[in-house]
Amino acid sequence: MIQVCYFIIFLIEILVYIFINMTKMGRYFYAIGGNIRAAELSGINVRFYIVSAYVFSAVITSFAALLITARLETGEPNVGANFPLLSIAACAIGGVSLLGGVGRVQNVVLGAFFIILIQNGMNLMRVGSYLQMVVIGGLLIVAISAEYFRQQMLLTIKN
Repeated sequence: MIQVCYFIIFLIEILVYIFINMTKMGRYFYAIGGNIRAAELSGINVRFYIVSAYVFSAVITSFAALLITARLETGEPNVGANFPLLSIAACAIGGVSLLGGVGRVQNVVLGAFFIILIQNGMNLMRVGSYLQMVVIGGLLIVAISAEYFRQQMLLTIKN
């Protein structure tokens, strides 16, 4: 049986997709991430939208914290200690540029599924949690390197 939190996550994913792809604020987020100076020159109130992006991120994070607390039925301060590494790795594997302005919500979800798949496989092989973080960090390095080489290839093609 599928738990309720998965339906809530799916609903949040759809809402984020609609927000990012179909609203003016979502397009401004991409524009500011791609080139902050060009966004300023085109008349976007950059400071307001950067603060809005942080608020949006905080709201999504609080929903995630509530879902984790409900799932575990307890509140512990160190439950999510490795979540920043996992979320950055999921974004990088999903094709989000760490330089900004490039990425899609559905690719990040696929990157998160990939990270979960790797973690479950390592759990079945009884790999220790510290070694799992090393493997995830290695995947993050590979994803960032691939992004860097992709950017370099795009620059050489343009020139």
